[in-house]
Amino acid sequence: MSMFTLRERLMSLLASELAARIPQFRPQTSDYQMIIYAYRDLITWMRTKWELSNSEMVHRRLERYSDEHNRDLEVFFNFWLNQWLEKWRERVKILSKKIKIPQDQMEQIVRAERLYRQMKHKIELKRMIIRKLINQGEICMTEVIAKNLIIGEIAKCIQVYNKEPNLVTLDAFKILNRLSIRISKLPKEKGPLVYLNIGMYLI
Repeated sequence: MSMFTLRERLMSLLASELAARIPQFRPQTSDYQMIIYAYRDLITWMRTKWELSNSEMVHRRLERYSDEHNRDLEVFFNFWLNQWLEKWRERVKILSKKIKIPQDQMEQIVRAERLYRQMKHKIELKRMIIRKLINQGEICMTEVIAKNLIIGEIAKCIQVYNKEPNLVTLDAFKILNRLSIRISKLPKEKGPLVYLNIGMYLI
């Protein structure tokens, strides 16, 4: 089975399972984006749990496993999707229009994103944050949440050097330590962490 065929199979399975769980779900509409998010999160979860370096390795392992233990894979898949959907409802808020962010905050975010793109070890940092999120039970939108947390932490650094942003120096290890404390408290926080501006039903 090719990687593309396996991806199609997983996406189709996600579409049917989400439709079975959400009466108003319409995969032919913009709701399809939810399938894409779930698929990405599933691959990220497996890559992290299996300690694999890329998505291609996840697909190869899934291919072998689905041939030998298809029923076990279906049971796991349904369990995982139930957990994911619970987290989606808890952590994701669908907005009908874009949030208006004050100009000064927006500038800070833009600067933080620029520094993040230039940051050394950003890929390793993001992966470690994702792993910590997953270990705390956050299995939905982990890539987005990890990036938002890192950029938020960088924005705090910018505040310290607000008048001279060129003086901002980023230490991935320090950012990891600070965010580890924040992530350890997430199980006690029951609000959204991701805001999406897409034409989807509020589920």
